[in-house]
Amino acid sequence: MKFPPFEHLHFYEKLHGRGFVNISYSDMTPFTIAEFGRSIPTNLDMNWGEPAGMPALRTNLAKLHGVPRDRVLVTSGATEANFLVNAALVEPRSRVVVDAPMYSPLRDCPRGFASDVVEIPRDPRDGWAPDLDRIRKAVNRNTRLLVLANLNNPTSSMLSKGELREILDIATEHDAFVLADETFREMAFGRAPPSIATLSPRGIAVSTVSKLYGLGVLRVGWLVASRGVLQRIAGIKDYTTASASALSQVFANWAIERHQFFLDRARTIVEANRTILREELGNMPAIDLSVPDIGNVVFPRCAVNVEKLERLLIENYRTVIAHGRFFSAREFRNHFRLGLGGKTSEFRKGLANLKRALSELTSGRAPPRTSRKSPPRGRRG
Repeated sequence: MKFPPFEHLHFYEKLHGRGFVNISYSDMTPFTIAEFGRSIPTNLDMNWGEPAGMPALRTNLAKLHGVPRDRVLVTSGATEANFLVNAALVEPRSRVVVDAPMYSPLRDCPRGFASDVVEIPRDPRDGWAPDLDRIRKAVNRNTRLLVLANLNNPTSSMLSKGELREILDIATEHDAFVLADETFREMAFGRAPPSIATLSPRGIAVSTVSKLYGLGVLRVGWLVASRGVLQRIAGIKDYTTASASALSQVFANWAIERHQFFLDRARTIVEANRTILREELGNMPAIDLSVPDIGNVVFPRCAVNVEKLERLLIENYRTVIAHGRFFSAREFRNHFRLGLGGKTSEFRKGLANLKRALSELTSGRAPPRTSRKSPPRGRRG
């Protein structure tokens, strides 16, 4: 069992806390404990946690997904949820079909369990729609899992109910399952597709409080699946974390109870930054992007070398973008991700730096190394 390096995580690790403006993050502006305005329960059992998760939290998560509570399992982040699904369903000779572009743990975690992982790239010329024909052809009798994200990270493209059903039908024909990362699903803001877990016993959903809620430090995620699949997964979780942090679950439950507040908060932040991005794109002819009306991330195509752009932004402008290499093993090297969930002042400054860097690269003049006043400290995510 050998897992590929989590390059994207360690890329941020090297740049965290050193005065960078990071306009690539996929999370919302962080929410603080003080903003909850509540006191931690003094009678919280600090020696024991429910293996399946705090009952109140599971009840509230079940309501979000439209399923009974016994179909929800709380995990230590969506990363653990993804790992557990793969550990429960994938064997060395299994085939796993993965969507692309996509957040790298969803693509690379199966490689630690299976020798046959097939990546199906989407076509940006088709609005980043999934290639259902290629997915159908890639699935064979050894396929155990199809992996996607809805909304897609990094493009914010959405799979409709009909497309989800078609993918589920493909999986059912081959006795496979569909794992959908639904971390960004509700950031369709009023147009959210249904949770895949409500459409078929073959559908498995994972999510987290890290993105929409801006509460990544809690490391609270969850998965929603049929009772039979959940039982298999829970048996493996006994050997990973057993139960998620009880204290983190308290805060997570407070957030889920105020779900509409966090949804409105995210919409306000994202729409302000979306407007700024649309205004600035006219000043950046090297960027090819149709800004979607939904979601909090975008994945523009760039006419200049993205590796050079990335390096110039880091070295001269203390600004961070997420190179396309993080989202596909082979494709999309001329793309990068921008996140719309950060503070508007930082996002505006980051775009100004991006515009300057693009101008330097397209003008052909050698960019000077300059000493600049460090901007506000970046955040991790």
